Amino acid sequence: MTEAEFESRYQQQSDPFGVGTRWYERRKQQVLLASLGRERYGLAWDAACGTGHLALALAARCDRVLATDAAPTAVELSRSLTCRQPSVDCAVSALPARPESARGADLTVAAEILYYLPDDLRAETVSALAAQVGELATVHWRHHPHDAHLSGAAVTEELDSALARSGWERTVWHDDTDFVIAVWTRKAFQ
Repeated sequence: MTEAEFESRYQQQSDPFGVGTRWYERRKQQVLLASLGRERYGLAWDAACGTGHLALALAARCDRVLATDAAPTAVELSRSLTCRQPSVDCAVSALPARPESARGADLTVAAEILYYLPDDLRAETVSALAAQVGELATVHWRHHPHDAHLSGAAVTEELDSALARSGWERTVWHDDTDFVIAVWTRKAFQ
């Protein structure tokens, strides 16, 4: 799915993936949050924030949250949802770009996005994510969306291999019937 297609979906419907209403989405978010290794984080980067539901949940555990998305309408929806959380900043940014303000994040989350990226952009995104330090968490629908390039299981395995080569250590691998969550850690170079 392209950036324009995501933008079109958010313009047509304020919650096109049912993140705020579907049990699957709420459960997946709860399992992801329970998989994080620390109780508190200084800065979290939600790298594909969509409607902002995850950014809002992260705000309870983070001093600051940077919520970015390629779709301007999604960013506005996130901004509206998180407007009472002064610790959440929302900005338009498309992967593989890594915003300057995300470079100090001690938690990076990429939820339901990597399998939508074509091979070249996915490889660039993996490089950008591997340049982060701290903790990296991903969650994807296990199966193969009709408009995606890979299944969630395949994209998570691809990322796991790339991060292992970059010095990351996997700390969580949660295989669910419908989604896969993985968390990795990497400390700053001494």
